[in-house]
Amino acid sequence: MSKKLIAVTGATGQQGSSVVDFLLKEPETFAVRAITRDPTSPAAQALVARGVEVVKADLSSLEETTAAFTDAWGVFGLTQFYVHGFEGEQLHGKNIVDAAVKAGVKHLVWSTVEGREGECAAISWRSKALIEDRVIASGIPHTFVYIPMYYENFWTDFFAPSYDEEKGFNWTVGFLPDVPIFAFSVTDLGGLVVPAFREPEKYTAFDSTPFCAPSNMRAIGPARAVAYASLHAGAKIKTVVEWLTLRDIASQFSEVTGEKASLAVELTPEAFEASRHADHPAAELMYLSWEFVKRAGPESGYRQQTLSIYPQAKTYRQWLKDSPIVKERVQRLKAEAEAKKKEHKQEVKAA
Repeated sequence: MSKKLIAVTGATGQQGSSVVDFLLKEPETFAVRAITRDPTSPAAQALVARGVEVVKADLSSLEETTAAFTDAWGVFGLTQFYVHGFEGEQLHGKNIVDAAVKAGVKHLVWSTVEGREGECAAISWRSKALIEDRVIASGIPHTFVYIPMYYENFWTDFFAPSYDEEKGFNWTVGFLPDVPIFAFSVTDLGGLVVPAFREPEKYTAFDSTPFCAPSNMRAIGPARAVAYASLHAGAKIKTVVEWLTLRDIASQFSEVTGEKASLAVELTPEAFEASRHADHPAAELMYLSWEFVKRAGPESGYRQQTLSIYPQAKTYRQWLKDSPIVKERVQRLKAEAEAKKKEHKQEVKAA
């Protein structure tokens, strides 16, 4: 039996690299082609060193994208609103779908979020839904994987903490402190994507029929999500590993590491509503994104599948213990604080 060649867009980024990692765990089943704008980058060259075929393609070019998908059995599709904006994301989405059809791709796994009517009204989420429509209209066999908040986002520049010696680590995030947020580690994404390539008949659909989860989601699982009994034809994988509040982000870090940690700001409901009108270009977008998260809690039925597909998915505590991102950020913030402290002492001494 010949191997299935899987072309992975965004292969040097967080999502794509996880998909590549999991594909490489099954060398008898899959061959991997990494699609990147810059095959000379250190991340791309690291993939070459692991035996991955790296192909240059600008997703703005239908011709280049089609060539990159030639002979591919499957494609992992990914677009980036925050890098390319609405028009750029729509163009990339269109080209990925059209190229997959032209190249005769047998299965498309698409990274997305809930952006349909009644779901999240933020343009960055709605943009994803418009691309879903293109996927559906193309007729290509597909699986939609709905991406939760990354644990990593609270440790990288997105929502990273600050640090001082007295207060420890402090997060400033414009959301309510006690509302559960659907979350996972992006390093586990490949564990959800690869099964759709391995057994596509379980994860394929040709329509956009919404998944209707039961109303009593609490009975299915408290802190960690457990899969609903059916994958509902497999078209939509609605992922969540843990429901974490902002307070959990700080308190669990403190419990795991022994470091002091807290929220620098705890918004009231009134302050959260007012944040929509803050003097910031992204205020409306961020408010609408968080507003959907508020509505999409454990009992809403929006998110429920992960552990039935990949039982090894890490909890936040497990991820904290082993994450190089956390270790690096903690060391760097402490070193920066120590350097400032020494600089201040020298200034006082000089004065």
